[in-house]
Amino acid sequence: MSRLLRRNRTYVELGLLSSGGVMDAFDNAIKECYRLTDNEYDYIAEKLTDEEGEYILCMEPSFSDKRKIIEILNKYFNEMDSNK
Repeated sequence: MSRLLRRNRTYVELGLLSSGGVMDAFDNAIKECYRLTDNEYDYIAEKLTDEEGEYILCMEPSFSDKRKIIEILNKYFNEMDSNK
C-alpha cells in the first residue's frame, strides 16, 4: 500500500494508544510517522533487519535515506500482501 493511500488513516485505524509508557509512545511515534497500522507495524518489526532498522529510526534522514525507507516499507507491504 502506498504512502498516499495510507495518509488518510485516522488515529483509531493506526491503533495509537493515548495511555501507556515510554515504549507505547515510541511505537506510536513510528506508526504515526509512517502511517502504519498495528498489524503492519508488528509484521515489519518482526522481519526488519538491523541495517533496515537504522534507516527506519533515522532522526534526520537525507533524501537517499527516505528513498531507502520507502523501498523497505514497500518490500514488507508486498510480502504481507503475498502472504494473505
